[in-house]
Amino acid sequence: MTENNSDSYVSSGDDDSFSSSSVGSDPYHSTDDDHDGQPSSSGSDNDDISSDDEDSSTQDVLMDDLMDEQEEIAMSSSRKKSTIAAALMMSLACLVLNFSYVLVQLHNIPKDIDSFPSEMNNNVVENDDNDRRKSDKNDLSNDDIQPSGHNHNEPKQNKLVREKTGIYKFTGLHGNKYRGGGVLSDAMVEQYEEDGVIVIRNLISSHLLDKLDEASATLVKEHQEGAGVKKMKRQQFHMVKNHAIFLGVPSPSADKQSCSSSNEHEVCIPDAENDDATSSNDETMSAFRHVAMYSKIPRVAASLLRLDELRVGGAEHLNLPRQLPGDPEPSHTIDDNINLRICRDIFLTKDDDEYACGWHVDDTGFWPSIASDPGVNAWIALDDMPYQWSRKKLPKHLAADNERPPRNHTAVATFALSLGSHRAPWRQEAYAVTGSTHTLPPEGFLSAADMIRRRSGKGTCNIKTSAPHLYEKLEENKIVYDIKKGDVIFHDRWLFHRTVTVAEYENQLKSELGESLKLERSDKIFRRYSIRYSPGSARVPPGYGVEPSVLYNAANENLTLDEIVESDGPWYPKVWPLLKKNEDPDNIEGLAELVHEKMPQAEIARDERKKEIRMALRMGGGP
Repeated sequence: MTENNSDSYVSSGDDDSFSSSSVGSDPYHSTDDDHDGQPSSSGSDNDDISSDDEDSSTQDVLMDDLMDEQEEIAMSSSRKKSTIAAALMMSLACLVLNFSYVLVQLHNIPKDIDSFPSEMNNNVVENDDNDRRKSDKNDLSNDDIQPSGHNHNEPKQNKLVREKTGIYKFTGLHGNKYRGGGVLSDAMVEQYEEDGVIVIRNLISSHLLDKLDEASATLVKEHQEGAGVKKMKRQQFHMVKNHAIFLGVPSPSADKQSCSSSNEHEVCIPDAENDDATSSNDETMSAFRHVAMYSKIPRVAASLLRLDELRVGGAEHLNLPRQLPGDPEPSHTIDDNINLRICRDIFLTKDDDEYACGWHVDDTGFWPSIASDPGVNAWIALDDMPYQWSRKKLPKHLAADNERPPRNHTAVATFALSLGSHRAPWRQEAYAVTGSTHTLPPEGFLSAADMIRRRSGKGTCNIKTSAPHLYEKLEENKIVYDIKKGDVIFHDRWLFHRTVTVAEYENQLKSELGESLKLERSDKIFRRYSIRYSPGSARVPPGYGVEPSVLYNAANENLTLDEIVESDGPWYPKVWPLLKKNEDPDNIEGLAELVHEKMPQAEIARDERKKEIRMALRMGGGP
């Protein structure tokens, strides 16, 4: 008999673990799967076998039983391996699920990225040119009738990251959770409504930005070289060009060839060189129109005003799958009367003149619609306007980090906004002090003298002296962004804002670096292009004023933008929903007639109105 090794068994601590009264039973019947399939035993080897039947103690029986035991142990070991394999598979499945959950959570990071440590904020692509080239592919010229047009199964790729300075960087985001041409999340719209401002980088494609840069540089050059143009002191802006969207529109007679000379039969000899130059100039100057009307900018503006929701009957209808031929009709209706139009656009340049308008909201001269109408201003920087203190007073949700030393000693003229001032409890007092559109009589003014006599407040730009307590409140919430060429500042129509002059910038540099700091004042002109968007339902103010559409046709007074365009031509071009892809953006019905016939007459009348207003100012509102 082979001696059993008691160490090969796991003791259960129970001496009666085997029965001694069952003759012929399996001496190892009491196996315990909880102990890896090995039999449990206690006591010595002699106690492992019952002594009631002497015949069962023979060597053959023991050998058979031992072989049976080994076979069962092998089978138990196999079961153990299977159990371990199953456990490993379950663990692997859990890991995969866990990893998927982490990816989902990471997807939501960009919305609140500034609440994370600065190391994560640094994970931003620095090559703006590459990002802008990517956006070229998405710079569509049309919105489909479905505002989103994204399929529910399309993966969401949030690539719009807000940098430390509070500027979002667009690098080709798309997904069914985003609006405004795939640019805005719901959280971004909500933040805009709270702050009154959002800034997006790389929104304009490199191609359009290059064209806009060339067109604006041409305007500045023409202005500086113009006969009789003389630098005047206390100019709010170096240059102001209203209605830049109407530049570069070919005249109705553009198909006619210009003649350099004629032969003896008075047959025109085409002046090809002059025709080519005119065509090239028109193409260059059309950049303002293309950016204002056919870039992503108007789509973003429409979403910030939530017109996309209104048009389809609610936010729940925004992200429906694209409507394909043969699909059933949608259960919701689309209101085609809801649209977005350009209420006014202005190209502006600022030099080193120390004069600038203080905290204000735009009056009817720059935003010609009544006070109850909403609006979004898209302020486009056409030069870098670095501001090294942009992180100094950022609100908590923009996650400002510690202020860094100035990076350069070149002063610039830039743009300041007062966060949340469009919702401030004291805003009505500020409107009254500055005589904003909110304070105008409902019937409008009767004349220039009536305007001077009845207008409230002490001037649009003078809140610092007329209401110092309000000025301090506006300054407390001031934000100036570290702007790069091409950045777009979207801000609410009623958000207070002002220019930061070169002189103010220099004073801030000196206060940081010492009065002994030597600064060489640059002769650089800082360019910006401002587009004021309002719904087509916005109404032009009644009464005496300087609005070109009313000066040309008095019947346009107190009409909506939609009504004026329908009856009198595209004074206020529709930008959203956009033109269809097969329509010529430079051949809008009535555009050439408006630009080359109606607008010149309106500008003559406007110049006369300005003279009347200046005279009334000198006379203090007298007759």
